[in-house]
Amino acid sequence: MASEFFETEDHGGVVLHEGRRLTADVVVAADGVGTKSWALVVGRKDPPISSGFVLYRVTFPVAPALENPVIATELEGFSDRAFLHAGPGAHVVTCKSENDICWLLTRREDGGDAEENWAKATSTDKALNAVEGWEPFVTELIKATPNHTVLDWKLMWRNPQPQWASPGGRVVQIGDAAHPFLPTSASGGTMAMEDAYSLATCLQIAGKSDVSIATKVHNHLRFERVSCAQKMGFKNREIYHNTDWDAVSKNPEILGKMVGNWVVCHDPEKYAYENYTQCAEHLLTSTPFENTNAVPGYIYQPWTVKELLDASDSGKPVQDEGDWS
Repeated sequence: MASEFFETEDHGGVVLHEGRRLTADVVVAADGVGTKSWALVVGRKDPPISSGFVLYRVTFPVAPALENPVIATELEGFSDRAFLHAGPGAHVVTCKSENDICWLLTRREDGGDAEENWAKATSTDKALNAVEGWEPFVTELIKATPNHTVLDWKLMWRNPQPQWASPGGRVVQIGDAAHPFLPTSASGGTMAMEDAYSLATCLQIAGKSDVSIATKVHNHLRFERVSCAQKMGFKNREIYHNTDWDAVSKNPEILGKMVGNWVVCHDPEKYAYENYTQCAEHLLTSTPFENTNAVPGYIYQPWTVKELLDASDSGKPVQDEGDWS
């Protein structure tokens, strides 16, 4: 485990928890939201902000659940299947594989402490209360949960952080270390993989002598795109919990499509190759450069978690220009 990150003019470094020090031309902090790299990269670590929602989640063997006729009928003929159920103030995602089944229910916070904790458990009674009156498959699946216990995961959020590379460019954050996501974005893993392709490409182009600019080019190429993808977590949840069912009846894809074409149809490696030189010149000499890898027709605007939550609570969620579909 990395307990500290540091850099010199020529190297990045990390101190492991037992005190061992390692150095390299560049250090990639890919150690999640708990990373200690924030102290070096931006000089602070902003505290998490409650999203106002909680997620109950669990995975268990599917065989005992299939003894319930309601569950068995719904899953009959499928070796794997995924569902999305949406209703007032909550939504449930269910995924079945050959041997296991999992369900994830997101709802307004239930009054418990909002803290970052990935191991806290609670009773399925809270989940059942959130879906009272929903179709039997949902309630029966929750009742089939072993020991009637699920993970109680308060969904915490962080404001988009535009700086992922250290001042000297020898340490760079990727994935959740740089940009945590809400589950409803359905893009956290995708953006982490894109980071890897983009960073590798920038380092290849720059070579060993220009590592410090390569990490900053990567950062600049990626930030606005990733920030828009983070915002999708909020946008999707608004759709699921405040659904316009008349609109859905005319266009079911409103609920069925969690990520837009601008996310799916992107090649981060190609984008880095095509834009590296111009972006580097922009960073070094302030020549004009604009990214084109985010939402078509949308001019990027900084945003905060509080801004989005306040807009939602007022009944007027933020509406953005551009084609997010």
